Amino acid sequence: MTNFNARFKKMAIKTAFKSNQTKLVDISEKTFHRKIIAFFFILSFLLYGKGIGNDYSMDDEFVVKNNKQVQRGIRAIPNIFRTTYVIDSQKASYEYRPIVKAVYALECQFFGANPHISHFFNILLYAISVVLLFFILIRLFPQYNSIFPFVIATFFLVHPLHSEVVYSIKNRDVILSFIGCFLSLYFYLKFYETKKYYHLFFGAFFMLFALMSKKDSITFFAIIPFTIWFLKGVPFKRLGIMFLSFLLPMFVFKIASKNVINEISRVVLEWENPLFLNTTIFYRIPTGFYSIYFYLKMFLIPYPLVSYYGNNQIPIATWADPIVWIVLFALLIAGYFVVKFFKTNRVVVYGLLYFLITISMFTNVLKPVVGIVGERFAFIPSVGLSIVLAWWLLKLFKVNIENKELKWSSLPGSFFTLFGLIIFIFGMLTYVRHEAWKDAYTLYATDVKNAPESAHANSLIAAASIQKVRENPKMSVQEKRMHVSNAVKFYQESLRIIPNYISSLNNLGMIYYTFYNQPQNAIPYLKKAISLDTNYVEAYFNLATCEAKSGQKEIAEAHYLKTIEIDPDFINTYNALSSMYAENKEYEKILDLNRSGIEKGALSDIFHINMGNVYFIMGDTINGITCLVKGVEANPKNRQLGTFLANYYRNKGELNKSNYYFDLVAKAAHR
Repeated sequence: MTNFNARFKKMAIKTAFKSNQTKLVDISEKTFHRKIIAFFFILSFLLYGKGIGNDYSMDDEFVVKNNKQVQRGIRAIPNIFRTTYVIDSQKASYEYRPIVKAVYALECQFFGANPHISHFFNILLYAISVVLLFFILIRLFPQYNSIFPFVIATFFLVHPLHSEVVYSIKNRDVILSFIGCFLSLYFYLKFYETKKYYHLFFGAFFMLFALMSKKDSITFFAIIPFTIWFLKGVPFKRLGIMFLSFLLPMFVFKIASKNVINEISRVVLEWENPLFLNTTIFYRIPTGFYSIYFYLKMFLIPYPLVSYYGNNQIPIATWADPIVWIVLFALLIAGYFVVKFFKTNRVVVYGLLYFLITISMFTNVLKPVVGIVGERFAFIPSVGLSIVLAWWLLKLFKVNIENKELKWSSLPGSFFTLFGLIIFIFGMLTYVRHEAWKDAYTLYATDVKNAPESAHANSLIAAASIQKVRENPKMSVQEKRMHVSNAVKFYQESLRIIPNYISSLNNLGMIYYTFYNQPQNAIPYLKKAISLDTNYVEAYFNLATCEAKSGQKEIAEAHYLKTIEIDPDFINTYNALSSMYAENKEYEKILDLNRSGIEKGALSDIFHINMGNVYFIMGDTINGITCLVKGVEANPKNRQLGTFLANYYRNKGELNKSNYYFDLVAKAAHR
């Protein structure tokens, strides 16, 4: 009995010791993880923090800067889920990304449309995505020391390829899609570990979240089951319930995107990618290999960075291109490596296959990509290459990452030297990139030097130069001339690269008209734009304006009427044509024109104002006032018109009507 008690006491002491030891390990691990989280947040803000001072830049006007829907805040969210992501200057409506638009709306609700706040939240979300990646990697590679996922996540964090996503407010959709994808992976992993079905639901929910942020996430319908099968050893027959759960996000996204109020429509043009023009999958394969070369090259040597590549900066490759054959040969070697080391070196095999699966939708093979290539497209795929790079670096210095007890202090100094050098080089390239993203003009002026053969890059800096002139009325004459001259030069460059670049034809023509007062030089460019696109409303309007200025009134009238035929809601035409008729005292034509606009269902106070002015000229004050009253009814925010009517009725002694219009003016002023 005494021996039994002694043994029991010894066992109790031993158990208590192990329990305390486990608690100490848990506390130590939690402390380590807190330090890692702090490190990732601090490093994210060190690298990208300068970008908080930047203004809006590329495409931000569509999603925040000029987006009235988003700026309405929380009130707009129900409507956001029923509308498309972007409506551009050409009224093209495309993509369905309600999650990111809702996030912008929430931001505007509490902080207003403020680029600095938006940049701050981009960096914050990026830091969160890196932390999420780190913890997912720990779960994916539990047999390895946490040093391994730390190195992977650090490479991901500092990589300059991600600077476009973080510095560009518009590209927040990529970060949110990334977060949704990896949260979905996390919950599906939890489901197979715990068999609890609510994890299955959350996995499907976050896949829907990712899809509604950006369709880049679609490859994760392959990555998630592949990861659970390949790294966790779950047999395919047990993945059936996961595939079944995938139907939920697919179905909801399909139904939601099909029921938007404004129809999704976008014409993809030659400068975006010539492969959209009736090409077959076999014709696109060489460009697919070239695209893979681009992403691999930019991962290893991320310089120079460019916000837009496109035609002809990235060539449409053929089988005669040696790079195509080099990539094909490299892929064959990679395929051999995958087959040979499928079971013995699963980490590298996983990294390679993850990269190839996630980059597949951006290679132009299955479907052409807008811009041909893009740094933002490498955001999710770069995780795979970061895994391979981290593995190679640790194995190069014989770091035994299978040893769970391995300490940082035991790593060789040569490892820290190379690891630190990579972080420094990548980090500096990322940090200095904030200067280019200062605003749209700075970005395009910087990038066109590195992408001189990109037709769109040349067009962007030309447009930004003109915008700079318009936004700065106090600009000196010399500086204005310089910007206008640069705009002409860059538009001509874009036309050298793509002679049929219709928006450059239109815009170059209008520079000659607006800034040089040379309508005759503008007309050939505008005519060519119309010949290429017979429904190009702005070009018809601009051509008519130039013809009217040149004294070709009849031809101008025909082209003005053509713009109305194409788009009855193109209000500028009614104003311009009414002014031309007024010069010739063709008042009945003005009345007929504006009545037709009302009959066509176009909504504007312009029709009533134009008709009212005619009646006043003809001495018919009663009909004139009647028209102006209808004008205010059409647009109560027209303060000038409201003030005119208020003063008119006050002079007539009709104070009730006068006060009514003064109240309208006051309300409009406070909106």
